[in-house]
Amino acid sequence: MLCLLAMIVAGISASAQEITITLNPGWNWISYPNAEVMDIGIALGDFVPLEGDAIQSQHSNASYRRGQWQGQLRQFTPGDGYKYFSKRDVPVSFVFATPSAPVGPLAVFTSDPTDITVTTATCGGSVVSNDGTAVLMKGVCWAMHPQPTTNDSYLENGSGPGAFTAEIAELAPNTVYYVRAYAASVKGVNYGEEVSFTTESIPIGAINGKFTINDNGDQIYFSQGNLQYIGSASVPYWKFADNQWDCLGTTTGQNSSDQNVDRDLFGWGTSGWNPGNTCYHPWDTYNATGSSYGPLGAHNLTDTYANSDWGVNNSITNGGNQPGLWRTLTKDEWGYVFDTRTTITGIRFAKANLNNVNGVILLPDDWNVNYYDLIDTNTKEASYSCNTIAVSEWRNLEQHGAVFLPATGYRFGTSIKKVGVNGYYWSTSYVNSNYAYGIYVYDTDMNPQDCSNRTYGRGVRLVCSIDGRTKQRFH
Repeated sequence: MLCLLAMIVAGISASAQEITITLNPGWNWISYPNAEVMDIGIALGDFVPLEGDAIQSQHSNASYRRGQWQGQLRQFTPGDGYKYFSKRDVPVSFVFATPSAPVGPLAVFTSDPTDITVTTATCGGSVVSNDGTAVLMKGVCWAMHPQPTTNDSYLENGSGPGAFTAEIAELAPNTVYYVRAYAASVKGVNYGEEVSFTTESIPIGAINGKFTINDNGDQIYFSQGNLQYIGSASVPYWKFADNQWDCLGTTTGQNSSDQNVDRDLFGWGTSGWNPGNTCYHPWDTYNATGSSYGPLGAHNLTDTYANSDWGVNNSITNGGNQPGLWRTLTKDEWGYVFDTRTTITGIRFAKANLNNVNGVILLPDDWNVNYYDLIDTNTKEASYSCNTIAVSEWRNLEQHGAVFLPATGYRFGTSIKKVGVNGYYWSTSYVNSNYAYGIYVYDTDMNPQDCSNRTYGRGVRLVCSIDGRTKQRFH
């Protein structure tokens, strides 16, 4: 079908503005009538996609999220067939934009930057040789000032005419960059039009990966490590672990009720704020009844009882050092992250052994399989050993937003068990006056909506909202 469509498209001689494309709800076959490669956003002209719209070619795809096209498909190519998924409930029509007429021996076009993060962006363009002049080199150049040239930072991307993309890296957060595509021939260097973009800012202590947590499209960042209470300090404080794989286990003496030890396993709702119950301190290990922990009765750690959430009530020293910047996910949000959200590659999680620590990796919404080849993805029954990752390899995954939840073990009273074997994390959602929800990870299975007695000491992994509804302090 795609080959037949490509033949039909290749035979069209009319201009783009003579062809009206009608999109019905759901999937549609569409033709691309222009004779030149064009960036998707430019080619669609005045058409405004809806959140969740998608385009597929024979080899790649893109989805429309947060006001831009994201994915491996960057441009429309003459002669190729495409499928467009429309989220609209009624048909809608548009016409493709008409490409600018090329001038000079080499016509260079700069694509709009996409997949912009804190330190990276995907740029590119296309080159047309109007008179057969050989394209010796092509690529992109960028700088923090207008009109960048190859005397500034640049990245070569092969030779010859045609489209190309390149990921530029090691950028500064919250910074405006100017980009131009370029092409070199024996006659000199030609540049495309200048485009600009601003790298993102992320909250202090956050991992640079966006995760959708509900059908509304709300997204969050995860913290850089599990929450820790440093009771051994002269003035105790809260912090995030230095590394994502860090677990304290029994090394600090948290298998006791001593107030002056470091901890990362907490009873439910033990933020230090008193909701009118018996056990609310981070060092509480009383295990007689779960009803002694968290708000009395059946209440979530939200709204009236939001201060029972560790991140809402406390300043995290390496997470902005201000109360209210962070929070814990609800039961439904944990379930959505693991089981429901749509990602560009379809990959949401994978079991792994990282730096000799067992756990599960969560991949952000824009994860690209070229970053790292993970095995047995989205498979709860997979073993930790299916992916063995060294620290040197992990830094690349982490840079692209990967989150690791280590097998924390759990505390029951003053006994700590299953460290490095099973992972237990709290949510803010209650089951009843004695039990609360969380996630449970172990070798060959996992449950992102597990529940246990509130007395159990579990890990806490905090998040912060991207949409600004949660107060944040940025770098």
